[in-house]
Amino acid sequence: MNIENIYHRISLKTALFLVFTLLSTGLFAQEEWEKNDGEIEDVEIQIVKDREITLPKANRNFEKIPPSSIVRTQPNLEYFFSNLNLPLPALNIRVRPLRMKDEPLNKLYGNYVKAGFGNYATPYLEGYFSNKRDNQMMYGAHFNFLDSRNGPVDGKNSGSGVMNGNVFGKYFGSKVTASGEVGFDRRRYNFYGYPENQEVDADTLKQNFSVMHIQGYLENTQADAKLSYLAGFQFDYLTDNYEAKESEFQIDLNTGFDIGGTTKAEIKSDLDIISQKDVLLDVKTRNIFRVNPTLTFEYGGFLINAGFKAIYENDTLGDSDEVHFYPVAKARYQLRSGFTVFAGIDGDIEKLTLRKMTNENPFLMPNAQAFNTNKTFQLYGGIEGSLSSKMGFRSGISVSTYKNMYYFLNSPLDKSKFMVVYDQGSTSLVNIYGELSYNRNEALRFILRGDYWGYDTDEIQEAYHRPNYKVSAISTYKLYDKFRFEAEAYMLGGIKAFDFNTGEDIDLDAALDLNLKAEYLFSKQFSAFIRLNNLLSNEYEVLYNYPSRGLQVLAGVTYSF
Repeated sequence: MNIENIYHRISLKTALFLVFTLLSTGLFAQEEWEKNDGEIEDVEIQIVKDREITLPKANRNFEKIPPSSIVRTQPNLEYFFSNLNLPLPALNIRVRPLRMKDEPLNKLYGNYVKAGFGNYATPYLEGYFSNKRDNQMMYGAHFNFLDSRNGPVDGKNSGSGVMNGNVFGKYFGSKVTASGEVGFDRRRYNFYGYPENQEVDADTLKQNFSVMHIQGYLENTQADAKLSYLAGFQFDYLTDNYEAKESEFQIDLNTGFDIGGTTKAEIKSDLDIISQKDVLLDVKTRNIFRVNPTLTFEYGGFLINAGFKAIYENDTLGDSDEVHFYPVAKARYQLRSGFTVFAGIDGDIEKLTLRKMTNENPFLMPNAQAFNTNKTFQLYGGIEGSLSSKMGFRSGISVSTYKNMYYFLNSPLDKSKFMVVYDQGSTSLVNIYGELSYNRNEALRFILRGDYWGYDTDEIQEAYHRPNYKVSAISTYKLYDKFRFEAEAYMLGGIKAFDFNTGEDIDLDAALDLNLKAEYLFSKQFSAFIRLNNLLSNEYEVLYNYPSRGLQVLAGVTYSF
């Protein structure tokens, strides 16, 4: 390209730039002038190009610039390492493992002392003591005293009372558990069933029963043991105010072997040696030896326990002094509805002692002799289950036959005393029962039960002093963990007696009793209670000529520790 043309273009562009600049300036100035109400005259500008610029030709130099030599120097660095000795304190590191905080154990208040006083001049004292939280040993003692100086007839002539106590212990070993107990029981009564307005000597009315007992047992507690066993003994000795003496010595030996699953073989055996002596009774020893092998197994949905009993006795009443055999079987089956039905057959020699009879009727005349009862056959069945998560039921029926069944009759010589009579024939007994239970979170419990007994005697006219029916209801209720209520009601009826003076049977009125207990807890250790027995104040008779006490009130306090 010609350098002149370059400069020409540059000059031309420069001129145009100047023109536009001037025009812009002029326009701006015009606007400013117009704002100031000024006028601009018309001017003509001419640009004349009359000069050329020429430049000489330049020579090109194609030689490369030589690279310069650069000398790189390495600095001489020296490093100095100084030891720093700082006086630091000794560091004692203690590792503390993280532990979960143990929850404190609640203090137990299993031991207690109760004391109270009630009408009929009745002092009451009870105490219980035992060790706490020991997985190897348990031991303790219990004492109870309740004595009513007065009764429903002629004040202290009908008083009664009870005092008992025992010391017990149990050792839990890894394989064997040992237990033992020593105790006493003293019961005081008065024969107040004499005719009204009859003069009596108070000293001749007194009757006391004193019983001492001792027992000890061993049993294996190894969880994986195929063979289980329980062996022990019990000894009881009874005396009364009329020179009666009775001793009972019993030895028990039970063994079981797990075959597998629900199948188990068991052998239960016991030996009873009973001796009784009274003023008109020489020492007579009765022996009962029982062996009861059974096999438990499951078949077709039924859980079956079957075997037999072989019993030897040397009693002197009826066809005793021989060996008795009884079939034993029981079957249970669970229905789809959750209910369980059961049925079985049984038989046994039921041991009867003077101690048992006086617990049922303490007003026996002297020289009342005890003989065993032979339950020759029993057939029973029933159904049980849950109606809801809180309510359950049980009902059934049994039909039995007995020999030597015993009954009580007022003595023709003294109405205030009873003699024991035996039906040496065959007594048939039918029992129908039903039970309904309710439990709501342990705060409210309720049990209602009804029983009916039907007797068909052989050599005795009636089943004297045995009830035909009983309806009972028991309930407990807790309110705000401060109040505890217990209620008990029962009705007992159908009892017959025999009056030798008139030669007629006597129908006793139904016994209706209602009892209530209330307790208020001031703290975990201290509470007060009140008991109201026979709220209806019905002086009913369960034994002929022996009315019960009316309303009985007992109040007291309890201290737990």
